[in-house]
Amino acid sequence: MRKTYLCILLLAAMLVAGVAQAEEKAFVYNLGVEPRTIDPVLNNAVDGSVVIFNIFEGLVRIGLDDAPEPGHAESWEVSKDGLTWTFRLRKDLKWSDGVPMTAEHFRYGFLRLLDAENASPYAHYGFFVKNGEAYYNGKAKVEDVGFEAPDDRTLVMKLEYQSPLLLDYMAYHIFFPARPEIVEKDPRGWTAKPETIVCNGPFMLTDWQHNSEMTIKKNPHYWDADNVKTDSVRMVMITDANTGLAAFKAGKIDFLKNPPSPMLPQLFQSGEAQVAPTLGTSFSVFHVTEPPFDDIRVRKAFALAVDRTALVEKVVMGGQKPATAFIPYGIPGKTKEKDFRAEGKDYLPVKADVEGAKKLLAEAGYPDGKGFPKVTYKYNASVINKAIAEALQAMWKQNLGVEVELVNEEWKVFIDTRAQHNFQIARHAYLVDFFDAGSLLELWITGTYENYPEYSDARYDELIKASLREMDPAKRTGYLLEAEEILMRDLPVLPLYYYATPYMQSQRVKGIYISPRNWDFFRTAEVVE
Repeated sequence: MRKTYLCILLLAAMLVAGVAQAEEKAFVYNLGVEPRTIDPVLNNAVDGSVVIFNIFEGLVRIGLDDAPEPGHAESWEVSKDGLTWTFRLRKDLKWSDGVPMTAEHFRYGFLRLLDAENASPYAHYGFFVKNGEAYYNGKAKVEDVGFEAPDDRTLVMKLEYQSPLLLDYMAYHIFFPARPEIVEKDPRGWTAKPETIVCNGPFMLTDWQHNSEMTIKKNPHYWDADNVKTDSVRMVMITDANTGLAAFKAGKIDFLKNPPSPMLPQLFQSGEAQVAPTLGTSFSVFHVTEPPFDDIRVRKAFALAVDRTALVEKVVMGGQKPATAFIPYGIPGKTKEKDFRAEGKDYLPVKADVEGAKKLLAEAGYPDGKGFPKVTYKYNASVINKAIAEALQAMWKQNLGVEVELVNEEWKVFIDTRAQHNFQIARHAYLVDFFDAGSLLELWITGTYENYPEYSDARYDELIKASLREMDPAKRTGYLLEAEEILMRDLPVLPLYYYATPYMQSQRVKGIYISPRNWDFFRTAEVVE
């Protein structure tokens, strides 16, 4: 009798577990590549940002209209002079392991950004904080930096100067909190394993099979957990576009970005693929401190020799537009109603200016490409990047008579290649982090981490730094328009096209928010099957 009773209990437990498992709401998302890092202050890639924004959150979060809204802070106040911000945290906040969150955790996270030893690519974003830049440069002590946590629910931030983008910065992952006892055990690797990472966002990392997939599950301690409708998301890393499309068609994944370009016309026509508006520019970078690309005439010749219309219509084919300047359409100008790009100029032709390109190359000492050294174009391996590289190679050969060798590298290797300036021409692309032209133009300030071309111009630096302090939108846009003009005069960058993002989403999932910044948010996603 006892054995029978135990069997019944075991069977009942198995049935309950089976029902629970069957009721779990989960979907599969193709992340594409293995993130180099998901440390909020170290990441500078879209793939890492997608993960970070779903497992962490700041005092402010990005709303579904892409505007900053209250996140872990329920409210904030600003002093009359605009130089002191006081944030009030929500009650009873907890980390994913149940440990209470405090304002000190935010203070510690902010200081990580400004600690030069961490070498954050975006440390300069924190220079508006009082003594932030001085601390980064070793000229101030940590206690001098303008962050204070007078109690567990209050964070006070004192500024060096007013910042027009302060709330946008607070929603960005570089200003996310961290726990010192977790980070200091492994400062460079604490986010690399589910066993060591603690999160505070809608989801938490529960599994990471490197170079294969990771799983994030609903965080029961998230302050807004009641509105998170998905139990888990499995994020696979299918790098090949054809393989990704096959997996989607077979029902193995529910969300796929950038299906194979040759298939896009058919997929658009059938309604299987859609286009998400995306604010960013695809471009290449020249290493401007070494020959032959230290000569502006050579850089401009290469830029004029590109047929941008052919690139978007015959190569990428995903709704992109030819880039005639650096800043894309869709970013506010002097007022929210005006577009920055419309207020600016067109600096490059949509089709190749072969005659102009040849003339410049001849002036640089290479008539019809004679005597021009063989140069390399480096890119990270993918079907679309390979197609673009081959198209550029052919255009430069046909229109300039020069030989360009193509070198592809795995994503993590390629990131280091660019950061170490180990290239002559390299693929690049950037999506805005904020709805602001400065988000792209700040990349080329002298000495910044992301300034891969090693470009430097004193007037350009002056304009960008002035824009960071200017609260008048019209004056600020004026600074940025002049800065773009300088950039397009010197061409350390080679704009190709303005982004659009083709994607496919299964009918069993709804509510994924696709930001124009190319970040995808799952907190409102829902499995409807």
